[in-house]
Amino acid sequence: MLHRKFLPAVTMVLVTILISGCGAFTPAPKPEVGPTGKPVESKPNPPVMERFLSPPTQLYDLEATAGVIFEGFTSEKWDQAQKGLTTLHTTWQQAKPLLGEKKGVKEADEAIAKLTEAIAAKELTNSYESLGKFMGSISDIGKSFKLSPIADIVAVGNAARNVSFYSDDKNWGKAASKVKELQGTWQQVKPSMEQVGILGELTKTHADIKQLTDAVNAENKASVIENLAKLNESMGQIRQFYYGR
Repeated sequence: MLHRKFLPAVTMVLVTILISGCGAFTPAPKPEVGPTGKPVESKPNPPVMERFLSPPTQLYDLEATAGVIFEGFTSEKWDQAQKGLTTLHTTWQQAKPLLGEKKGVKEADEAIAKLTEAIAAKELTNSYESLGKFMGSISDIGKSFKLSPIADIVAVGNAARNVSFYSDDKNWGKAASKVKELQGTWQQVKPSMEQVGILGELTKTHADIKQLTDAVNAENKASVIENLAKLNESMGQIRQFYYGR
């Protein structure tokens, strides 16, 4: 049995251990600087209910408009690309107030500014890259809407445009790499789109991507064009099915 004269010392040790233990469960403060400078700016998670809201329909409209712009500059129909860009600007300005400070908004603003410059200068590669960055940001924004596949639909669209761009240029090595990325993206996002009423289109899309992959690997441009057209239809149907959901 401990002698009474040791009790105060033992008590002090126990209190010290308990305080130290509690500190172990307290989150460390965010550092002000790291090895190369300031850490990333983190934003608080939105309220739980906000995370399950439907995305603004404008995000679906942006994906549809991206196809118009892409077809315009890859076909050297710069008037079409410019008209599509005007629609893109209008739609984006309508969407922004509904998005607040979600991750991707700032990046989308920067990308659309570069896209505007590239189309005005009729620069094919810069137009393609800027459109890809803009739509990539829209996909990032879409990820905050947990019950909607909008982010996934945009991701597949961007991946398909990548395949089309390099196939059109007959850069088959790059096209093969991009069609492999498209396959991986599709396998990853397909489960999020599986819902009664759209399963048939998902099956068609799966087949379209498989046939597109075969066409790219065979370096058959005519077959690539045909299968991209089929993919346009099936993904368009999927986009319309989820529009507003």
